[in-house]
Amino acid sequence: MRLSEKILSPILLIVIILINVWLSASSALYLEQEESSRFPHAKGYVSDEVWYVNAARNILRNIFRLTPKIEKPKATLVYAQKDGVEKAKLVAPIYNINVIYDSFMKINALYVEAINYNSIEIFAARSNATDIVYGWILGDSTDINKYMNYEHPPSAKYLIALMMLIFGDRPLFWRIPSIIMGVVITLLSYLITYAILRSREVSLIASAFVAVDPMIRHLSSIAILDIHVAAFTLIAIYLALRNKLKEALLVLGFASTFKFTALTAFIPLLFIYIRDFMRRSTKFLDVLSASIEYLFLAILSFVFFQILLSVPIIIKTGINAWFSESVLKAISWHLSLKCIGAECPTASAPWDWFFGLNSFPLYIDTHGRVLYAAGFVPAYAISFVLLLFTLPYRKYSTASRDAWYVLLGLFIGYCVLWIAGSKTQYSFYAVQLTAPIYIFLIIQLYEYLDRERIALTLKAWREVFAQIWSSVIVIFR
Repeated sequence: MRLSEKILSPILLIVIILINVWLSASSALYLEQEESSRFPHAKGYVSDEVWYVNAARNILRNIFRLTPKIEKPKATLVYAQKDGVEKAKLVAPIYNINVIYDSFMKINALYVEAINYNSIEIFAARSNATDIVYGWILGDSTDINKYMNYEHPPSAKYLIALMMLIFGDRPLFWRIPSIIMGVVITLLSYLITYAILRSREVSLIASAFVAVDPMIRHLSSIAILDIHVAAFTLIAIYLALRNKLKEALLVLGFASTFKFTALTAFIPLLFIYIRDFMRRSTKFLDVLSASIEYLFLAILSFVFFQILLSVPIIIKTGINAWFSESVLKAISWHLSLKCIGAECPTASAPWDWFFGLNSFPLYIDTHGRVLYAAGFVPAYAISFVLLLFTLPYRKYSTASRDAWYVLLGLFIGYCVLWIAGSKTQYSFYAVQLTAPIYIFLIIQLYEYLDRERIALTLKAWREVFAQIWSSVIVIFR
């Protein structure tokens, strides 16, 4: 029976992962088909991937001097003035250039195709184009042909650019790294749950919920940064739970090269580190000193990987320009209000994410259906309630405590960001919390199958209220 269980569990896990891949890939393909049906008036980009994909294409051509793979030579030609576009349209047939799209609103450009690259080069030179961007049509935004997305580190853009180079510049291929990250998240959900509880059945349940969660499905089907942050956060957490706390910091440093919000994972890592350290010493100064040392190592990891992954950009722009744009301005961007007003995306606070409030609309399809960046709200809401309800219960050493550390730490991290000035957070940030939400929820509910655990929680609350009342009596006596 034991042997059959060991064989069955990996098979079921593979099935769960395949379901996750099917959901993500089919969603990515559906979104591509939706946009293609309205092309070129629809540009193929979904939500914020318009910024990351265009930046990836610019990095590929401006930093690495490479051209994305495309089936037939196509390019967006950029002009200094609007009249340059009109003049170019008139002479395009002379050079055997087919103008696919000419109705850009925020950039003076034409999207064209030809039988070869040389024809496009000659036409661009003769029509006085200021820039040639080969590949998929550019997004319609001012100076999008120069945009590098320096407010975020480059790793995700490198991966998107690599997909353009290997497979081709089209929406489905942009999204391959995100689909892979969905697989990583599903797998790590199983491994983390098993590391905490040592139960294959419960681990499979947790990973199954994560695999089909709407937040994971939607975010792993578009080329967006946060799905990468979520995946590498889980890798760091898993290493920490396996007592590889310094290795976890290395992964955290690497995760920050996708987006700085990965650093919120330092808080749960610190919780786990303190838990382990206090088995050796409970003296305040010892704990404080060890925590500062761990923070210093995290900072070193962050600096090392930021520089390492940005070397191509530093060589191109210079270290001063890179530091100003990619570090100082990036930190300022993260701690500021991004957009205010009726035309801005729907912003939300971290606690909103658990209740499906102010969810970010990722896409509206041709049938008017809106894809929101929101998970399965009942599960998220119950998890949030349990997160608070079990607070005094944490004095007991239970399996759910590690899962509680992880979810609480990430939530605190985003609350700190909110307090520090980042009031315009968006609900898709919550994908970093999705797997920890289910891991904590499933483990906690499994633990509560033993009614004695519920009784212990209520007893802990009675003791808290008794202590508070004793303090009140002392004050007013």
